[in-house]
Amino acid sequence: MSSIDSKIQDAMDRRKTLRLDYSGEDEVGFHERELEPWCYGIHADTGNPCLRAYQVAGYSESGYPDEMPFWRMARVDRMRNVVVTDNDIRSNSPEYYNPQDKDMRQIFVSLPK
Repeated sequence: MSSIDSKIQDAMDRRKTLRLDYSGEDEVGFHERELEPWCYGIHADTGNPCLRAYQVAGYSESGYPDEMPFWRMARVDRMRNVVVTDNDIRSNSPEYYNPQDKDMRQIFVSLPK
């Protein structure tokens, strides 16, 4: 298990947000994001480890600040400087959350709905 894997699982176990630098598919460089990790597994199409997360702060090329919070699928290999914060994940799941995420072929861990 990599350091990032263990941080994702720790954040989910303790229901804390993650702060990290992320480089999206069309982004140049890395940008800071704060994410609520809800479902962690293997992407159905690409086979990459990924995180279904609710982005609560930070930058995203595919979504502007007025569109947050918003759901994101984040590839683990595009994450850097991952930190488990002291910020709690909301007590109830955001709208449209499915712990059996159809975009993942294998789920390692997911939070209950």
